[in-house]
Amino acid sequence: KDHPSVLSSSAFSMSRTDGRKLVAFAGTAIVGALGFATIYLPFMADRDKLRGLFEEGEQSIPEGARREIQAILKAERESQQRMDEVVQHQQQYEEAEQQKEKQKAPGSMWSSFRRKQ
Repeated sequence: KDHPSVLSSSAFSMSRTDGRKLVAFAGTAIVGALGFATIYLPFMADRDKLRGLFEEGEQSIPEGARREIQAILKAERESQQRMDEVVQHQQQYEEAEQQKEKQKAPGSMWSSFRRKQ
């Protein structure tokens, strides 16, 4: 009557119960991990330490990078000075052109329609 390939009903129900417990445990672990990530990390943990920004300062920048940053800033300042000079020269040129226009003999806008005799 007992055949080794046939599972008994008691062994079948035990494995089904274990599977349900496993799924329940996995679901609880997922919900717990999401709760931890949602509540604890944004509000309780030190965000700067998580991001690795806790060493921001002059001491944390390597000397080579500091020199490169200074060179870039110097180049930007020089470029801005040249741009300011160009704008200033352009404004002076426009003012000189306006002065030339004002120096012309004042005339009526209707003078070109008058009959010349």
